[in-house]
Amino acid sequence: MLAFFGRSAMTAREAYEVIQVEMSSPSGELRWRTERARRCIAKMAPSVSGQGGHNQALKVACVLVQGFDLPLSEARALLAEWNGGCSPPWTDHELDHKIRAADKMAGLQSPDGLKSRGCLAAGREGSTFRPNAATRMAAGGQTETEAKKKVQYEPETLKRLAGTWAQAVDLVWLANRSAMDPAEVTAERFLASLYRPGEKVLCFTDDRSQGEAIWPDEKPPLEGPRGVWFLAQPVSGQRLPNPRAEKHADGSARASRRIAECVTAFRYMVLESDEAPVRDWLGFIVQMPLRIEALYTSGGRSVHALVRVDCATKEEWDAEKQALMPFLMGALMCGADRGTWSAVRLTRLPGCWRTEKACTQKLLYIQPGAPLRALNELPVVRDVEASWCAQAAVVRGDDEEGWLRWLRRGLEYYKRVSTRCAAALAETDSRVAEAAPAPVEGSK
Repeated sequence: MLAFFGRSAMTAREAYEVIQVEMSSPSGELRWRTERARRCIAKMAPSVSGQGGHNQALKVACVLVQGFDLPLSEARALLAEWNGGCSPPWTDHELDHKIRAADKMAGLQSPDGLKSRGCLAAGREGSTFRPNAATRMAAGGQTETEAKKKVQYEPETLKRLAGTWAQAVDLVWLANRSAMDPAEVTAERFLASLYRPGEKVLCFTDDRSQGEAIWPDEKPPLEGPRGVWFLAQPVSGQRLPNPRAEKHADGSARASRRIAECVTAFRYMVLESDEAPVRDWLGFIVQMPLRIEALYTSGGRSVHALVRVDCATKEEWDAEKQALMPFLMGALMCGADRGTWSAVRLTRLPGCWRTEKACTQKLLYIQPGAPLRALNELPVVRDVEASWCAQAAVVRGDDEEGWLRWLRRGLEYYKRVSTRCAAALAETDSRVAEAAPAPVEGSK
């Protein structure tokens, strides 16, 4: 430390006093904290494209911003230094984005669990911090299960992180940034947009069954007593022995078509919340730097986020989840469902009817091939209110080729969050009723 501050001392006591003086000033303390942060991240691996590079860069940003509590400008400068060893290096815009994302995290994942901001700012902890799952476990750190048990839903934390986005983000806001108008995306179009030709998706009306249909070989069910689900990962469609299930009485293995052995690509992770208020949850989710390909409701009170992770094997998927653990722990504090973080996970199929709730599992947003970018940074690509209201302005009194049904369906889709669409729907129905021919006398 003496050399760092350009000072010298003859004795240990003198050195102590010099260091105390230097560290007593805010500028001196920040200089040393910045230097400690620089040394810490110098030991962290660079990001490599195709090898969890985004998560590694976000992890380094979290160490700087959350761990050392550096001013964002200082953290950004150090992240740029570390970026020199990355393959390929991140752009200035991407580095800015990662610093902002780290600033919104709930804390820093450490060997002892989720720690508060500034946890590495004082003391020697920075020299022993281990940023990856393997070294956490080697150091005797807690397991994922133990971490989950410690972290509880904190409504006030969610409200703070959601901020003003909780008021801004609704169905219309999301639809205007979606690759397709959600009102026009059927269940089949949804699947066709996200899965590659030749891939198969298992669909369910009973989440405990082996599935009622394999799309596209069979039509997906469009309604169910408790709704309709699909397995997020594409599958082979074959029934394979389940090595984890209890065997039959004759000793033969039980077969399944919904286990990891049946999965052909571990492409997605599902995030959802049954506890958090929908607007607060959406306000939080849209700020996260994740590849969110779809957002949709359960037909109840929860919203599911389908996050693309693009892993070839379950081992890769598990490693990706561990890399995302700092974010996932923060998501737990914001009400995320603890039970959805498994590689083979059912999720709701949007565009289907949930009979018990008398409600549609509604698509809010879809973005096939989503970029690694927070939704609140995406451009507006349409105006769904203006578009549907313009169609309503030229409504005809007939229903040739189902045009009127199509129009009403679109206006219905947005009427709960758009007074313009609600008014246009009412006006459409009124004009159609007026244009209808009077009944012929004596007809039944």
